[in-house]
Amino acid sequence: MSRVPRFLYCLPLLLLLAGCSRAQPELNIDLSVILPAEWKAVDTWQGVNIDADSEQEYLLFYTYDASTTADGEAIAGPIGGVIYDSQTPASVPASDADSRPPAPWLQPYALLPSYWRGAGYGSIAPPKASPPVSFEVKRVLPEELENNYFQVLATQQIPGAAATATPTTLPANDELVVYGGNSVIGGVTHISVFWWSSPREGYGSTQISAAGGLKVVKWDGSAERSPIRQVRARYPEDDRSQLCKESIFTRYLDPDFTSEGAFRRAVYYVEGPRALIFCYGTPNTPFYPEAVVLAWLLDPAGHREMVVAEQREAVARTLETFLRVSALQYHQTVDAIGPVQIAGVAPLQTKVWASLVYSAQTGEETRLYEFTLEHLPTDNSRRTTDQWRIVRVERKS
Repeated sequence: MSRVPRFLYCLPLLLLLAGCSRAQPELNIDLSVILPAEWKAVDTWQGVNIDADSEQEYLLFYTYDASTTADGEAIAGPIGGVIYDSQTPASVPASDADSRPPAPWLQPYALLPSYWRGAGYGSIAPPKASPPVSFEVKRVLPEELENNYFQVLATQQIPGAAATATPTTLPANDELVVYGGNSVIGGVTHISVFWWSSPREGYGSTQISAAGGLKVVKWDGSAERSPIRQVRARYPEDDRSQLCKESIFTRYLDPDFTSEGAFRRAVYYVEGPRALIFCYGTPNTPFYPEAVVLAWLLDPAGHREMVVAEQREAVARTLETFLRVSALQYHQTVDAIGPVQIAGVAPLQTKVWASLVYSAQTGEETRLYEFTLEHLPTDNSRRTTDQWRIVRVERKS
């Protein structure tokens, strides 16, 4: 019926016990028989049915690419996934009778890792992650429901094979969503989406991954019952002020990204522009100069004290209204700051450069601004640490 990846094994259904058709199947299978030696099962089998037939399939997660660190720690490896489809010898043409399996068998379809051209980032979850969470959804938007489902089923009938019953209704669910990994900032790190493509390709897939965490911000319908429309992603910067880039991924149907013989169009998620934010929310009293600048840019009204009083109007007028902060550049260090500010000596200063994005007639434009900040020494009487204040802003490009 379909092409089987060489690195997966098939298993006769003689090993299956009664009860395989339950929503949560209990398969009495020795996993050491069905999985390649280097794979280790994660959690248990799960029932799933999002393909072009009425029969239930079986989803299994596993670890692969096991390794040992330089310190001797054994790492099980990232988590992958596979769906096993129960099939019968009748699906093999009569001319190939000699090559038919002797009994019904489970045919594996790799989800991830996979060489499918839309397969994403390579794994369902990173090493050391908890078992993934999966659930089925159904497309509900009219523009996504267009398909040639029944026509494709008819063409998949193999000449010489026993005829199989053709469904008269669309599948109850037609996509599988999998959450994998956990970010220390909050949210999962991987969201993978799978759907049935064709017998030749098996399951199509797309994925969003972000080390700073993912959060679903919009569904096509009811939450966890319809496809994900938009996802917020955060990417930590290698930075002392806990800065992140944040963007929104939006679901997209690509008519040119559909395999031959597929009954529906493939999907993927298009990333919007990234903006600079604080990973854990804006701090009340930022310590480093770049954090002072970003806190004021993100919330001028709530951080008025970040700009010296006599320059607040001038600074706001210079910047005007911008769309987002795209980047900051700054000095990692400044001249040594002593415990006491010497009377008569000019306060220490440093500079931060901010790239701000503005609306323009042609779309968007980026402008570079130079912020000059002045150091305020520790005030023991007021129990404050040393701080920085914006004293001037100039446009540089």
